[in-house]
Amino acid sequence: MKKLQYYIEQLKAEVSYLPKNFGYLFSPKKRAIYIGCTGNGNLGDEVVYKAIKNLIGNKIYLYPISYAKPSSGKYLRRFFKMPDLIILGGGTLIRKKKSESYLKLFFEYHTKYPSAGLVVYGSGVGDTQLAAQIGFPTDVKNWKLILNKCRFIGVRGSLSKKVLEKDWEVSPEINILHDPAIYFKRDILKAKEKQKRIGINFCSMIGRIYGLDQSALELFAQKLVKELISEGWNIYLYPTVNSDMPYMQKILGPKLMSKVEVYNNFENIDKSLSFLESMDVFVGQRLHSIIFAAIVYTPFHAIEYESKTSDFLNSMGLDNVSTRTDELDVNRVINKVNMLYENLEKKQNELFELVQIANKEQITVSQKFINNL
Repeated sequence: MKKLQYYIEQLKAEVSYLPKNFGYLFSPKKRAIYIGCTGNGNLGDEVVYKAIKNLIGNKIYLYPISYAKPSSGKYLRRFFKMPDLIILGGGTLIRKKKSESYLKLFFEYHTKYPSAGLVVYGSGVGDTQLAAQIGFPTDVKNWKLILNKCRFIGVRGSLSKKVLEKDWEVSPEINILHDPAIYFKRDILKAKEKQKRIGINFCSMIGRIYGLDQSALELFAQKLVKELISEGWNIYLYPTVNSDMPYMQKILGPKLMSKVEVYNNFENIDKSLSFLESMDVFVGQRLHSIIFAAIVYTPFHAIEYESKTSDFLNSMGLDNVSTRTDELDVNRVINKVNMLYENLEKKQNELFELVQIANKEQITVSQKFINNL
């Protein structure tokens, strides 16, 4: 029975991959195997992939390997021509060991297609110190080995660039691409209506956060929501992953939940951006929740659980807009929220200018990559 179920699931995976397989086989473009986090119900990861397709898809056919089920499409892949490129895509992918995760796939496809050019496009480097603390150490030796073979490296932010360039001494030029999701920025800044509407995002990282104390984060979330309610804020909970809303509902409890609103259509990027645009201010933990707020020019305060948040913020020129999970202080965050609300027009204009600059830099780096194909 188990074998039968396995074959049924494999057949479903093959059928779902037919359009991708045929697209690869018959595309007139250059072909690339894309290694990233897709198909896991995470809006941030899906938007990153869509953005990359928009940035370079005119020249390159991207064939995504399913991270959840890498064997999907494997039978027709036997007939594939040699890809021109193997692309490590967007997200915090430069982490963990050669025997697991994205590094395993990067090596696997490099071994299978040794003549294909290796590319890093939008990836971030995981926090190596935190990774060691939580039992998932970064395999620097093997990451450096394969990164030194890359034809092009474009990373998410300045911290990732520093780690690769200075700490690991990776030899190819390191470009800052910014997070690919900023591709979806709004072209027009929409002024806020000042109705004290605030979006909130918290998520469970099962203690794999600065301070290693998930319960402290949960207590902070409760206190923050209570204080915002007492100050007359209209609170809206916003998820970017399916697990976010049940987690927020659990830590807040029925009494607090009766005093807040929820947003559930997180799988639709256009509606998510419109929702975040309707907020006056946003406080978020997940990286892409604050990126989405930034690209619709909603002033935000980030709850930083690992360095990828600073990687994004620093590369954008955004300072003093985050609080680490090992430095949580409700009064400090409330003061930051009120300061943003009191200076909405100014803060929106600052965000608009910084996002435009980052977007232009992203397009320039993308064009540089395409010109060197």
